[in-house]
Amino acid sequence: MIDFTGNGVLSLWNGIEPSHMREYHVWHTREHVPERVSVPGILGARRYTRLHGPLPEFLTLYALENTDVLTSAPYRTLLNNPTEWSRSMRPSLRDFMRVCCRRIHSAGGGLGSMLVVAMLGDDADIQTEAMTAWVEKAVAHDAISAAHLLQRDPTVPDVPFSVGGAAPEAPQAGVILLEGYGPELFPAAAGHLASLKFGAVKDTMTTYQLAYALDRGSLAHIAPMTKKA
Repeated sequence: MIDFTGNGVLSLWNGIEPSHMREYHVWHTREHVPERVSVPGILGARRYTRLHGPLPEFLTLYALENTDVLTSAPYRTLLNNPTEWSRSMRPSLRDFMRVCCRRIHSAGGGLGSMLVVAMLGDDADIQTEAMTAWVEKAVAHDAISAAHLLQRDPTVPDVPFSVGGAAPEAPQAGVILLEGYGPELFPAAAGHLASLKFGAVKDTMTTYQLAYALDRGSLAHIAPMTKKA
């Protein structure tokens, strides 16, 4: 999955108990993400690991044709009927946060190896010409290769299960994603984000590194795995 091409993005954050770290990466790569990407309307996925910042350790972004995918029968069937491995992993997850978004505007392109994320609160004027211009201006920085503005879709219901640990306290009205490929991304992103006067941006800015990406075209090549006895 190179660019976000659909109208929706599902953003999922979580941590994991240290004793399950290796298993988490295998499960997420070889079973969980392929299972999700097989749902009609889910175009691909990216998993990131945190480098520094206050948001949870892992971030997974699913590209969606639109947010209606998340209320479709195939997707709800997966949520309500987890595999044995998924069921066993849920208690070890921590800091779980799920923000289902409409993609309002994107600029630039490609898949950056690093990502700076900031959350938007209710005070953010997301659907304005000024915000669209801000996104376009972001890619004028030579360290920012792509920028995306997302707004939460409140019509999408929450997941029908709970996971271990408390959810993080973070604004969830929208998400800003700034992509790049090197350490220069952080100061460039921080400088550009500083021009936004919304309260949540500075306090939530977190840098992630790409760990894995999968699109629908690669599903046939995945070597699936299941939980070992």
